[in-house]
Amino acid sequence: MIAEEYLAQLPEWPQVCEPYQKWLQFMEEKVSFSLEGSPIHTKAHCSRVLLYALLIGVHTQLSEQNMDALGMAAIFHDTRRQDDWLDVGHGQRAADYYKEFCAGSRLHYDERAYFIMAYHDRDDMLGLRVLSERFTDDPCVVLLYQIFKDADALDRFRLGPNALDAKYLRTEQAKKMLDFAKVTLETETMGC
Repeated sequence: MIAEEYLAQLPEWPQVCEPYQKWLQFMEEKVSFSLEGSPIHTKAHCSRVLLYALLIGVHTQLSEQNMDALGMAAIFHDTRRQDDWLDVGHGQRAADYYKEFCAGSRLHYDERAYFIMAYHDRDDMLGLRVLSERFTDDPCVVLLYQIFKDADALDRFRLGPNALDAKYLRTEQAKKMLDFAKVTLETETMGC
């Protein structure tokens, strides 16, 4: 996982610390992953996606409710993968697991988090269309989807130095976080 000493150096850490630790602990204690032996779709990956999503959320001045939607999407989004490759449909399986989990627990179900997860492994045009049609009175849901997809993309550096094409990032803040994402992964790998 990401070293606390490293995170404490972030200027945004005071705003991100509580939600990051809350969702990280929840994932560690309560969330199960189908593909346990995966070297790349792990809880560590989800923890970095969580961090990136929350950092982008702080910079876009999201509400606590919106930050929680991102947190839930981050910790559940890869839980029902069947393989480490494309695995189209793993987002829908993860969203269904999240919904079932909420029904059997005290975790608040957020329909936006469900749909963000369900479409995170799909083409942007499809995801944006479905979210725009489904949440006509929530102008924030498209931004949440874009933030989440960018946060997930920022962790592509774990796949190799050229695994992320920055021209596909959707938010300006994510484009500014490329070096940070590389250093975060390196810091974690080195065990700092």
